[in-house]
Amino acid sequence: MKTLDQQLQEFRAQRGLAMPLSGMLVWTLIGLLSFVLTPYQQVMAVFIGTGSIVYLAMAVSRLTGENISFKKKAERNFFETLFLSGVGMAFLVYAVTIPFFLENYLALPFAVAVQTGLMWLVYGAIVGAPVAIVHAIVRTAACTAAYVLAPQESFWLQPLIVVVCYAFSIPLLERRWRLEVAKQATTPTTPKPVFQAA
Repeated sequence: MKTLDQQLQEFRAQRGLAMPLSGMLVWTLIGLLSFVLTPYQQVMAVFIGTGSIVYLAMAVSRLTGENISFKKKAERNFFETLFLSGVGMAFLVYAVTIPFFLENYLALPFAVAVQTGLMWLVYGAIVGAPVAIVHAIVRTAACTAAYVLAPQESFWLQPLIVVVCYAFSIPLLERRWRLEVAKQATTPTTPKPVFQAA
């Protein structure tokens, strides 16, 4: 069985682009479609679009070399499980989003934009990528400010904010991956442990 240090190295060596690229594509479509859809259709676009990001990421991952797939727990890297727990945590926030949406449908893109950004805190902490943490914080703050100041514009403004956040994050995530791969290529086969017993 691989040590936690080996599993962390493997997780950090993954490119990590499929999910943000898929999220950027979906939120772009949601924003553009908001100008031609009815309110009911806009709501469905948010639910269906954001719900399909992970499946789109599985397809995109074939192009990025990540090959994301649903694995049995025994086959998963511990840090993949940890990140999936962060994704699951974000989806559990629908318990707040849905009642909020039922009170005011304009709140839906705001709430979903914030909740689906939470997983980037977990990812950033695992791979040591401050940009992912900044992404989550800036996205949350900007989406909140936009909703408070212009709630009636939510269906195009919230997607725009998310897409802009991805636009500054994706190049930096790619740079992180390239540096990590280069670092691991020059590191001895027995790296200094990250996790040590106290």
